[in-house]
Amino acid sequence: MNQRKHVFLDEKTKIQRLENKIRKYEKYKPYHEKTAEEDSRLQEKVAMLSIVASNFMMTGHSPTLVLTKREEGDEVMLPVGGGQKDRAREIISKIDFRKLYRGGKGRQTDPLMIITAICMYVMRQDNPRRGDIKYSNKFIRKVGVNKEIYQHISQKLDSYQET
Repeated sequence: MNQRKHVFLDEKTKIQRLENKIRKYEKYKPYHEKTAEEDSRLQEKVAMLSIVASNFMMTGHSPTLVLTKREEGDEVMLPVGGGQKDRAREIISKIDFRKLYRGGKGRQTDPLMIITAICMYVMRQDNPRRGDIKYSNKFIRKVGVNKEIYQHISQKLDSYQET
């Protein structure tokens, strides 16, 4: 077996290697330090959100301020319109899905299922008696959301909203 000769590095090469190592370790940040643009998992969740939002026809824009007359007679700028998609995106970016709904013991978990339940939660906040979101809906059934899963996730979301 041939023995390798030891190569002495000149100063310029040493500096380049150190710079490369520094660049390598700066590229990988801890999860809590990443921004939304850097976090690929969050981007995937937001992409899933747009699929679910288009299925439910959620309102995507932020509420617009409109001049509205109140009973007292004065005119006030009040928010009108949805922003459901924005609220769902905010919830998705803040909350850890593993704490929201855990799998195991025969329970299947899927990010799409959890995102669907979050969208249902946001839409029912706007209109509690919403009757057009049925668990027999083809999309909801295919994703795997049922009444028990939705109630579990909505209870967790309520407790997060209070804190």
